Amino acid sequence: MRHLVLLLLTTIITLHAGETVDVVLLIGQSNMDGRGKNSDLPAELSAPSPTIRLFYRNPPAASDGWVALAPGYSLAPNTKPIIPSATFGPEISFGPTLVAAIPTLHLALIKASKGGTSLEKDWKPGEPGKPDTQGPCYRNLFDTLKVALPALGAHRLRGAVWHQGESDAGLPEGEYQKLLTTFIPRLRADLGVADLPFVIGEVYDNGKRNAVRAGQKAVAAVVPHAAFVPCDGIKTWDNGTHFDAAGQLELGRRYATALAGMLKSGK
Repeated sequence: MRHLVLLLLTTIITLHAGETVDVVLLIGQSNMDGRGKNSDLPAELSAPSPTIRLFYRNPPAASDGWVALAPGYSLAPNTKPIIPSATFGPEISFGPTLVAAIPTLHLALIKASKGGTSLEKDWKPGEPGKPDTQGPCYRNLFDTLKVALPALGAHRLRGAVWHQGESDAGLPEGEYQKLLTTFIPRLRADLGVADLPFVIGEVYDNGKRNAVRAGQKAVAAVVPHAAFVPCDGIKTWDNGTHFDAAGQLELGRRYATALAGMLKSGK
């Protein structure tokens, strides 16, 4: 088994040697972190990918640097920080679907996600250049980038996928829209990519998230280089919050299709 893992990692390094790596950020709360069960995955998605890399950081848990894309890089709150875990997120189908749509990509995914976090507090971008005014998840993202990106060598940021909002359901109507409208350009400015494609995943409709869902759609309609991905027809395994394994995979495919369309069209 150890020999197989080393072989997979060596294959990744060899395939990307001398190439510019295409980086996509996967950010948000629990449905980006993923609560699908590894045991429910089909065989073809259970094994590590030989060509797609992943860097995962969800303090106190993290991958051991860059690893082959595989299930298990997900950590629910109040659980032991053991990685790989027994769960996965949308990255498992997102990566292969995006590469299938754009075969020239040399894909690397940076996943900075944490369950139970809000845009109002945890993902707050604060003031430019003042980390003490930023939420812990926003700071964690950039702390992660400082470690992950230099290890890649030549790279370019190609997009960000955002699934978050359940924890902001109690905000006044219109407030989530304002926060997200501010968040996207600030993230782009701090990343240094003014037109970075930004994919917004819809939160599940449990009857209490109408303001967040409306805000997500409104932001995607007016913010340049943004796309909205609905969760129509996708099921949850609990009380209407966390998508099941099939739902995580479907969302990953939808995210990839949306981002691929933006990259191909230049929008």
